[in-house]
Amino acid sequence: MSYAHTQVAQIAAISNERCIGKENQLPWHISGDLQHFKALTTAETNEYADSGFNGIVIMGRKTFESMGSKPLPKRVNFVVTTQLDYAEQHGLSDREDVHVVHNLDDALTHAANLAHGLKFDTIWIIGGEKVFKNALMFTDRIELTLVDTSIENGEAFYPEIPSDFEKVAESAPVTDEKSGLSYRFVTYQKKA
Repeated sequence: MSYAHTQVAQIAAISNERCIGKENQLPWHISGDLQHFKALTTAETNEYADSGFNGIVIMGRKTFESMGSKPLPKRVNFVVTTQLDYAEQHGLSDREDVHVVHNLDDALTHAANLAHGLKFDTIWIIGGEKVFKNALMFTDRIELTLVDTSIENGEAFYPEIPSDFEKVAESAPVTDEKSGLSYRFVTYQKKA
């Protein structure tokens, strides 16, 4: 289900048991995966280049805080939280690059309107566990980095991929030089 001709895509890096977080952080540091994430979430170009934005991301409050409560550059960041005074408390009220919303529907609606205005093709869902799970019904595409490792005491997990998605692309495995971890990129598309 596309939101007004804009694709909703999820992007995550997951372990063998689908772990995406531990102690509100990524359980690994893989520069190739971070570059992949940045390349995909800032891939948009438009005639309004002076907007300074090349992508739209939606995330939950914990994901935002795991990034030091700083918005991702060159992207419009939507932060979903039930805390009504979150924007005021964190000095985010009058920023163009951060919009605090109180449910996923509002985030998707505002992001779709913005994407339409900027002529962007994709809205990115970037975490965490609850936001991924709740956004699956609206999602057209899933971009996963499969990290070949097991995380003990993982605290956040990516949901099971629904049967109405099919694997459409998979990269060869790559080994991260610093961590020694092997990973590959996999794309799932919702069946028509």
